[in-house]
Amino acid sequence: MTRWIVSALVAALLAVIPDHASAEPPFGPALRGTVRDSSGVPLPLVQVIVAEAGRTTTTDADGRFVLRGLPAGTYHITTLLIGYRPGHAVATIPASGADVSVSIVMIGSTLRLQAVNVTAASSSGEAASITQSTAELSGKHLQRNLGASLAQTLSAEPGMSMRYNGPAATMPVIRGLSGDRILVLQDGARSGDLASSAPDHATSVDPLAAQRIEVVRGPASLLYGNSALGGVVNVISNDIPSDVPGRVTGSVALQVESVNPGAAFNAGAVHPVGASTVLNVRLGARRTNPVHLGGGGVLEGTSNRNASVVAGLGFVRDDVQGGVALKAFDFNYGLPAESGSEEVGIRIDGRRYQASGRLSANTGRRAVTQIRFEGTVQDYAHSEIEPDGAVGTFFSLKTQTGGITAPTRLGRLRGTIGAQLLLRQYAAEGEEALTPAANTVNGGVFVHQEFPLGHDDHGHGEDGARLQFGARFDGYRIASQAGDEKFGPARELTFGSASGSVGFTVPLRESVTLSGSAARAFRAPTVEELFSHAAHAATGSYELGNPALKVERSLGIDAVLRVAAAGVSGQLSGYVNQVLGYIAPDVSRDTTVDGEAMPLAIYGQRDATLRGVEVQGEAKLNAHVVLGVMGDVTRGTYRGGAPLPFMPAARVGTSLRWDTGKFTAGGELRHAFAQRHVTGGQDVATDAHTLLDLSAGWTLSAHGRIHEITLRADNVGDVRYLDATSRIKSYAPNPGRNITLVYRLMF
Repeated sequence: MTRWIVSALVAALLAVIPDHASAEPPFGPALRGTVRDSSGVPLPLVQVIVAEAGRTTTTDADGRFVLRGLPAGTYHITTLLIGYRPGHAVATIPASGADVSVSIVMIGSTLRLQAVNVTAASSSGEAASITQSTAELSGKHLQRNLGASLAQTLSAEPGMSMRYNGPAATMPVIRGLSGDRILVLQDGARSGDLASSAPDHATSVDPLAAQRIEVVRGPASLLYGNSALGGVVNVISNDIPSDVPGRVTGSVALQVESVNPGAAFNAGAVHPVGASTVLNVRLGARRTNPVHLGGGGVLEGTSNRNASVVAGLGFVRDDVQGGVALKAFDFNYGLPAESGSEEVGIRIDGRRYQASGRLSANTGRRAVTQIRFEGTVQDYAHSEIEPDGAVGTFFSLKTQTGGITAPTRLGRLRGTIGAQLLLRQYAAEGEEALTPAANTVNGGVFVHQEFPLGHDDHGHGEDGARLQFGARFDGYRIASQAGDEKFGPARELTFGSASGSVGFTVPLRESVTLSGSAARAFRAPTVEELFSHAAHAATGSYELGNPALKVERSLGIDAVLRVAAAGVSGQLSGYVNQVLGYIAPDVSRDTTVDGEAMPLAIYGQRDATLRGVEVQGEAKLNAHVVLGVMGDVTRGTYRGGAPLPFMPAARVGTSLRWDTGKFTAGGELRHAFAQRHVTGGQDVATDAHTLLDLSAGWTLSAHGRIHEITLRADNVGDVRYLDATSRIKSYAPNPGRNITLVYRLMF
């Protein structure tokens, strides 16, 4: 079935790509622009983003860009370049007539400034219009935080931490939630792996491939459906090109680390192959040795390697745009285990194949200007290799997704309507299989709209107050397959859930915006929570599923204060997320397995509440010195006061950076408080600790190329510490001192 769908995607693409021998296809009015600095010098390699249309391009050596095939309407253009404040412009494309031109001036800045977040919104994605708390890593900030995994790269962000089970098996934690409550995307598509199902499974996305990373903190089920109850992480690599550049563009990235001794690289190029067709090719690899621990020692067996290849083909015509991408990701990593344990030496060897397709058709109508189709087919598998080389368990997961969305405009009301489909076929084979095979079907429809409350000629201005609202309904079915006797007969369970949200943004001053939102989200129980019936080495317990589980439902309330002035920027957030029917194992007694006592974990449901505060800000002390602060605290409890497991410790931090635009040097000091509010078992209490990180960087722009070199020293004091969200904190500390060198070339 996978082969047929991939063939159909390629055939559909070839059918609409024009013959190179024919004349160049005619285009309607194009969006043309020039990007310069404050002295009038053209800026090359600027990333130009039109969020409403899902289009991205870069400026040429003369600072110019052209985007063709945009349907008639009003668009917000965002420009990003290392060392500059984000640039903005608004342009209205007519149905016919002359091309539309914009001129954008970018001003040098040493501050970290939020620019655009397409993951969080259905319209422009501008920071001032988003009602939830968000984060975006790109440019220098991404370079300074780039780690060996996606979760490690994000772990220093307020409200973010890392589910740690060795350097490879990590998963982002957002506001105390992880696993199947956090949705990881790549270019807006679900990563069809098993990272959410168990703490010993890794996320199959390498951060070195990212052009930028976007995070939505808090419930996001309205736009993304199941598994987004806690938030969304979107790694944007633009594997399907959405513009035909006038020349070859691309990048090369190299990363070397000492704490995970080894190296990684990622290189790609975008090549125009016709008037309306473009090819994208990208290669990547990572190989590291076992991780070094703080205070000395090595966590044996935790070496890691992965390799990836991507080929994408895009096309742009006046009436239709789209493309396909084929991806392969291969990985092999070792799992940490307590010394003397039978699990010492276990490795996970696997791969993920993916075919993605995207098609946007312009309608020529004002109310619905465009219809977008997206789909993915993914084939994932991994084997858990025992120390003697035998396969203990083989996992396979096939995933198919499809979606249709349409941006809408009715008067001043603007938004998106859409429908999504998710199919999964999961199987686990072997004596240690935790669950039976199971198939799931999830379908949803949604609407999300925005209404400007101020007077704006475009109906979507940057400065006025806005009201946002939306609704969604999902149907979810999971059917287990007959097999091993211990799992019992085949079962079929169905769930249905409605989601909704309402939010607002109000400008308090020219540079200060207050936002608030209330969202009702959901999560259906997983195959592990419903049907488990086996010993699980990753948790050290015998897990027993519960087919009587209901859907988790949450009500999240979020308030955000944003500041973006010439000399100061920041964000202060406060939230409450009440989860009705929070699913978690109850480990209150033991059972006997092969004559030995083992904790018995029976899945059940209790109401829970998570609440917290996050702050991040920077201020210029003078032309080149920037002072930063950060802090976060999350408290998760069941009704009655018992703690949720593996809650992150509260943190505060400060940073000081000297930054001329080309050269930067500085340090960051973060203090994590003790975490005593724990459940027991593997969730042991952790002591307070303080970490010092230093960094220096150099950015050189010459001959239409940008070279960026970053040297970092993390945990300079080689502190031996335990992170509260680590799954191996009962027997292994976190990594020690790490020297990292990152080089990136953009051309």
